[in-house]
Amino acid sequence: MMSVDPAPIAEKYLEASKAALARTGATPTIRGFIATADKPSIAYARTTRQTFNDAGFKYELHQLQRLELEAAIEEANRDENVHGIFIYFPVFNNQQDDYLRNLVDYRKDIEAGSQYWTRKLFSNDRIVETDHGPKKALLPCTPLAIVKLLTELGEYGDAARGTPPLTGKRVAIFNRSEVIGRPLALMMSNDGAEVFSFDVNGPLRFERAVAFETDIDRAAALKDADIVITGVPGHHFELVKPEEIRSDAVCVNFSSDQNFDDRVAEEVRLFVPRVGPMTVAMCMRNTIRLYENFHR
Repeated sequence: MMSVDPAPIAEKYLEASKAALARTGATPTIRGFIATADKPSIAYARTTRQTFNDAGFKYELHQLQRLELEAAIEEANRDENVHGIFIYFPVFNNQQDDYLRNLVDYRKDIEAGSQYWTRKLFSNDRIVETDHGPKKALLPCTPLAIVKLLTELGEYGDAARGTPPLTGKRVAIFNRSEVIGRPLALMMSNDGAEVFSFDVNGPLRFERAVAFETDIDRAAALKDADIVITGVPGHHFELVKPEEIRSDAVCVNFSSDQNFDDRVAEEVRLFVPRVGPMTVAMCMRNTIRLYENFHR
């Protein structure tokens, strides 16, 4: 039974990004926008800025009112000296956030949450055409962070064997947002897993990146899951208890709120209580890819 701190794993990726940035000989400019008075969000934004600046980027953090954000994004899109844009969500906590997310120029979209990048993910198109020829496409930061964490922990199989790395695995995900939960379900099902995805509108089953209706309930999905991933904000979510899951399960929480009962950390094989440091590392990775693909 082990609780995993993602910070040391993230450090490995941060060091790789620092080396990649040094090879470019550039100092890309990132413009971060935060439009909330929420103290944890502000602390996270400042930590992100410090991490990027320490790595050699120029990270400008702008705190503004939410109604100022649209104009600020458009100005950053036009500014040739800005190479990446980072927005701290939620802002309005409704569909207007999707509008703001899609307002970001895809060539500066660090989080890869705009429709340009999500369409590529949903169609399993891993290439983007640039002025320098075909390059690797970006993946959304938090789903990528979770996949990389599981890989580093030895829980993502071995693609070198000629079969998808999650073949035979069953995954339960409690979150189906367009920027984290659904992309993660698609990525893991593309890698061979049978994924059961839950949100307030009920369950869906994903297989080979195709969604199917299902009548499976929470209890049945948790009972047989090899991997349980949660990202439900707020305190209305019924905490996942150790009695609901297998003792050899791997559990990952990416919400700012804990979605697991405290006993889970002691009674499952692996428990990851947060993924924030890895998300920041993947954002840095994406930023370098954006710079190399579109701005160098």
